[in-house]
Amino acid sequence: MSPPPPPLPAAAVGPSITYFLGGWDLGICADLMLQGVLFAQIAHYMALYDNDVLVLRVYVAILLIITTLKSAQGLVILWIQNVRHFMDLNAVVSMFSTSWITRVDFVLIGIIAFYVQLFFCARLWWISKNIYIVPLIVTLFVFALIAVCIFTFAGNSKNVTWFIIHLGIVFAGDVLLCGCTIYGLLYHSRHVSAQSAGKLSALTKLTFQSAAPAAVCALITLATTLAWDRTTPNVYIMLTLIASNVLPKLYAISAMWTLNSRKRIRRAHSIEPTSGSAMGGRQRPNNFEFSSLWVASNQHDSIEIQMQSTTPLPVDDPSKHSLARGTTRSR
Repeated sequence: MSPPPPPLPAAAVGPSITYFLGGWDLGICADLMLQGVLFAQIAHYMALYDNDVLVLRVYVAILLIITTLKSAQGLVILWIQNVRHFMDLNAVVSMFSTSWITRVDFVLIGIIAFYVQLFFCARLWWISKNIYIVPLIVTLFVFALIAVCIFTFAGNSKNVTWFIIHLGIVFAGDVLLCGCTIYGLLYHSRHVSAQSAGKLSALTKLTFQSAAPAAVCALITLATTLAWDRTTPNVYIMLTLIASNVLPKLYAISAMWTLNSRKRIRRAHSIEPTSGSAMGGRQRPNNFEFSSLWVASNQHDSIEIQMQSTTPLPVDDPSKHSLARGTTRSR
């Protein structure tokens, strides 16, 4: 058994309760709240995309499992620090070094972030097909995951160098990933028809909206970790704990937000008349296809949209009206 932790100085008791325990409590409660949002998103996905491709259904199932495990781990931490170690502040403060369930917290955060980042890297590959940028971004995220593992299993709870490296790489990779995705969408929007350009514009807006919350949260985690002086718990460690627990759920919500928006984007722009078909103009050819899994949801909806765009509207026949008027006059 490990020796008992040294007693806290009297000046650190109050800040430890307020900022350290308070940070864990608020962070885990925010995690549970966002997990409820994620459950609703996944239920929405299962209801609307029951015929989706297998790879996406498996992806969502695994995302559900790992995020639920993260919330369960948070509940265990709450139980340990508020029930098992009730009135034992020294044991609670040293939980990161004495309890494995607390020690793996940042690893779980890194795994969920990496899992969602791979999803968006796959989307960037589908958009750009760039053999240099996409592998570079994936390499950054792999190194970030390795850094958080080193911090957890081979580092020291007070030496957060590897954790700072992890946060810095994650933030830089997120900004690079989002920027390259938006650039690719804007580039393709100049070489497609008006209908496809509308879809690309909606995807560009969605990319920024879904990426912004996680990027801001990662920046807050990085900034507060750098500002913490590592001596006495203060407001910075509380913000770090809250933001780090919220971050993986924001990543998961952004992925589900992207998946659940496909049908809305496709339907909003599939029935609009294109300038080429209405005005007789020429559409510039482009290899950017919208039949991929990022925009099309399932075969049934694709057939439905195709029928809507090809089935002619009923038109009144003038000869029938003339015949009807002639019959009325004869009577």
